[in-house]
Amino acid sequence: MKLRNLLIGTFATIALCVTFTSCTKNDDTPNDSNSKIELPSKRAYILYEGPSGYNKSGIAFYAPNKDADFQNDIFELQNNKKLGALANSFIEYKNHIYVVVSESKYISKLNEACVEVATYKIPEGEGDPRNIIAYDGYLYVTQYGGKVTKIDANTMQPTEEYFSGGNNLEGITECNGNLYVANAYKIESNGEYNNYIYLTEIFEINPKDMTLKSTLNVVENPERLMEMNDKVYLISRGDYGSVKNTLQVIAPETKEVKNLVEASKMAKGINNQLLLINSNTTYDANWNATISNTFFTYNTKTGEIKNESFLKNAPEELYKSNIYLLAVDDETGEIYVGTSDYVNTGTIYRFSEDGTLKETFDAGGVNPNNMLFID
Repeated sequence: MKLRNLLIGTFATIALCVTFTSCTKNDDTPNDSNSKIELPSKRAYILYEGPSGYNKSGIAFYAPNKDADFQNDIFELQNNKKLGALANSFIEYKNHIYVVVSESKYISKLNEACVEVATYKIPEGEGDPRNIIAYDGYLYVTQYGGKVTKIDANTMQPTEEYFSGGNNLEGITECNGNLYVANAYKIESNGEYNNYIYLTEIFEINPKDMTLKSTLNVVENPERLMEMNDKVYLISRGDYGSVKNTLQVIAPETKEVKNLVEASKMAKGINNQLLLINSNTTYDANWNATISNTFFTYNTKTGEIKNESFLKNAPEELYKSNIYLLAVDDETGEIYVGTSDYVNTGTIYRFSEDGTLKETFDAGGVNPNNMLFID
């Protein structure tokens, strides 16, 4: 009887883990079906967009534990084709990776070894896809032209429900069961040239029926959105003149929008810290650019802005480079900063959790813009 009771208890425990599906962050074994190479369980992927207008986007593979060789383009290696033009964003969701390839106008579903398993092509006549999140079994993709498409993450088929509104939609996030979408800008043409009109709207959308719940006013040209501690953090790009890059926070309950500080890049750090970079560019009489970067943090619990750099021994060139990427490994707290000159392969700077430089390495391609960390 004791053995029988022990077995029953063991099976019940297993069933409990299966029911809740979050006994670990992912399944114990990565989803690596049909991979051409063996990959370690700890891995990082770097999305680089390449130069605009060319089929030169890719995904680089990097092994943080140094137990596998770096791959400049693991997508091409695994699929015998290039990713496309201007890959803009990617996410991991339920043991798959979803990539938005903006100018090629499709979303690719990959397994965790970057083997493509399905795609969704944006219909002819619709605007380029830009950013993506996953929530409650669905993907939500913003598009230029004023649309958020809702896609079944399993089948990669769009639902009948979608949001239509605004102009060129950029960033998207989910907070407390609602979607928040940046309506960035519109273009007006007089026949000779295009005039960019920077907008000031964030749309709050019901993800179930994709209807508009409210419109929030923010600083001009909203671009990036991120949820952290039940609030929405937003960076607006301004007008590239008198209106500067601005970090804002949205309180979903009250719809209050508060301007916090000038900032152009953000990433979730550890211990409630939002890591921030502000980049200022000035030009001389010959239009030669000089870049100045500052690194600092914002505590999302206390509201404290700490102007001390979160990087202890960053190389001098990092303070003067065009920073294209800021990412944090949420398992280790390590910080990755990527740079670009729009022409040559980018450089990645890897820092420990305390901001100590560990190494630098090539990003795999031009314009590295995002990283994913898989364990």
